[in-house]
Amino acid sequence: MADSSSSSLSSLLGDDERRTSPTPYRVKPLEYEPPIDCKCNKKAAMWISWSDDNPGRRYLKCLKARDGGCDFIGWFEGPHHPFVQTLLIDLRDAVWPLKKQKASLRQAVAELVEKVEGLEDKVDELKEENARLDGFEGEKEYLEGKVERLELEKKLMRVLCAVLFVVAVFLRFG
Repeated sequence: MADSSSSSLSSLLGDDERRTSPTPYRVKPLEYEPPIDCKCNKKAAMWISWSDDNPGRRYLKCLKARDGGCDFIGWFEGPHHPFVQTLLIDLRDAVWPLKKQKASLRQAVAELVEKVEGLEDKVDELKEENARLDGFEGEKEYLEGKVERLELEKKLMRVLCAVLFVVAVFLRFG
């Protein structure tokens, strides 16, 4: 009578994945009035059909139907006007791709967040490396200063050697 599974439209489109309802399939069991009992003398659950024949139409079914309850099923309201039925089908079919796109975008965002977190970790590692290398910056400056002094001493020693050579030559030939 009521078909709350995926619509025949999905099979026509060749879409094998199970489609979800654009709105909940079921009203919470005790949130509708007036109460209607099933054959088990318990309040029946209200479901919403999203089939092409009955889009958005509410029906009642035994809450325990899947677990051995009774076979009670009945419509909560009459059929929709054809215009409303067409409108509901069009809206349902517009919602499904948007939900799929939303899921895809959420996945993309999750992947980007993961990538950003990885990059943040990399930045932290580089900052730590930079801080470690900054510790060598003072040592580098010290060593560069020492090299400059040694170069100066080397030049001074050459000049001193040259002076000593001149003095030795002068003393020898004299």
